[in-house]
Amino acid sequence: MGRITEEYIKKHPKSAANAKKAVELFPDGVTHDNRRFNPFPLAMERGLGPKKWDIDGNEYTDFRTGHGAMILGHSHPAIVKAVAEQVAKGTHLSSSTELEVKWGSMVKQLVPSAEKMRFTSSGTEAVMMAFRMARTHSGKTKIIKFQDAFHGWADGPYVGTDLDNPNNGIPKQTRETMVILPYDITAVERTLDNDKDIAAVIFQGNKVINPSFIQQLRAITKQRGVLFIIDEVVSGFRWSRGGCQELYGAIPDLSTMAKILAGGLPGGCVAGRADVVDTVTKGKIAHPGTFNANPLSAAAGATALAIVAKEPIGETADRLAARFRKGLNDVMSKMEVPGCAYGVSSIVLTRFGADHDCDHQYCPSGGKAKGWSPEQKNLLVQALANRDIYCWSDSFILSATHTNDLVDNTLEKVEDAIRAMRAEGAI
Repeated sequence: MGRITEEYIKKHPKSAANAKKAVELFPDGVTHDNRRFNPFPLAMERGLGPKKWDIDGNEYTDFRTGHGAMILGHSHPAIVKAVAEQVAKGTHLSSSTELEVKWGSMVKQLVPSAEKMRFTSSGTEAVMMAFRMARTHSGKTKIIKFQDAFHGWADGPYVGTDLDNPNNGIPKQTRETMVILPYDITAVERTLDNDKDIAAVIFQGNKVINPSFIQQLRAITKQRGVLFIIDEVVSGFRWSRGGCQELYGAIPDLSTMAKILAGGLPGGCVAGRADVVDTVTKGKIAHPGTFNANPLSAAAGATALAIVAKEPIGETADRLAARFRKGLNDVMSKMEVPGCAYGVSSIVLTRFGADHDCDHQYCPSGGKAKGWSPEQKNLLVQALANRDIYCWSDSFILSATHTNDLVDNTLEKVEDAIRAMRAEGAI
């Protein structure tokens, strides 16, 4: 065991004890796959703005930001007020509410494709519903998605992800409804021309790729009368106020949303063309769901989207991310570590140890260059946690509450963490 890991264990005794209990309750001791961590994950207690505190009392600058949901930062006063007031009125009223209409009106105002919508409790559910709408409306069965694209953990959408395997309980019959393609527009055209049972093509809106690809997808699906879905669960209200579709001018037939949509509470939505969404009517698609548009999520979501609409939230986060992205590339160059920081909007993606050519925006090498091993990435996250930075090794998600000083301070700590890894012989 090296110094970095020793320091991590010493600094987080309560998290270690919590993880020991969690292993007895949950598979791998976690309730989300991305929270697995060696030697143990940290247990957080509270957050405020760009900061977070663990149960040992350590303060962090947070770059996970609710898996992207907290673009307004943690515990935004307006969100806290809206949710607290609604808790006192009722958390589930078994009825329609004014709040859901207010929330839906904000979605329609901001998202270009949103003529009508249905709320769900998660992004995964929104994609499930979008697939069902597309199949019902078209009378066709198959959905095209792209290799390794993530659209939630439901059976069909999960096929073709980087962790998909033949023993994960997804039936063969379900697999046959999914067509997995590379990010190659010619392959999409060929498939659409040769297979007349394609109901829709879905694209992951936060995939960092040249916008011309997205625009071409919209054009060729429209030409062939095939529905186009953009999964805006991450990119919605972040890539722009209207998401990926507004930023790139590629308006889909259906959009799926979550995260920022619900102001940091659970909530998803599928929105789009009225004639497609209207498949959710009596006698067609059933769509129950106890917590659909529940008052707490509706209050938080309507409040959050109103703030996003009126204030320069996305612009602020984007500016900070651009500063951070440039700084990370400068650090890698200074420390003679191959790799890059790249991306669009306010999510900075990293490829430490990958020797390749990169434009620091779309990274045209497409992830083919080999970078650091999982063990090296894990050690980097440990080293940064020791320096009060909470992040993943391959992405930093910024909020509008981060500041230039926090960005610059984090860059210094990344440099120091790399220095510590080098001293340990890890790189």
